Amino acid sequence: MEQVKPLTIDEMYISPFTAQRVYDEDGNIKWIPLERNLHPTGERHVDALLQAFAEGHSDPKWIAQRLGCSREDIWGFVRAVTGMSVREFRHAYGFRLADDLLRYTSLTVGEVARRSGFYSASLLCQQFMKYYHQLPLARRKALRAPKDEDRYRV
Repeated sequence: MEQVKPLTIDEMYISPFTAQRVYDEDGNIKWIPLERNLHPTGERHVDALLQAFAEGHSDPKWIAQRLGCSREDIWGFVRAVTGMSVREFRHAYGFRLADDLLRYTSLTVGEVARRSGFYSASLLCQQFMKYYHQLPLARRKALRAPKDEDRYRV
């Protein structure tokens, strides 16, 4: 039997952004709607988990209840699709989401924490120090390029 390669966070990531800022020929700002990938894996339970993460929810038990399956089913699906535990996947997904929010928005660290499933600014700071060895505002500064701020609408 052929081994299936696990999907990466980037392959499954659902952007939090709904529109992109562009300028017309006169220099006026226009917002172009972005299509969001709501079924990246094609597996109903994993896609529901991804959608919940994209909305800032991170409790597999809550998601399992919403889908009418067990928490263990969610754990199994995540492990099969990603090769990671739910906790590892949740953190990797949350970091990816937090990076986008820090880079492209002017949201506070507390709001970024809430939207990325870390719940509080202090927990986000703690996790960023552990994972990136820098605080979220330093990460924002490192990620942000000219004209990145408010490039996308949440």
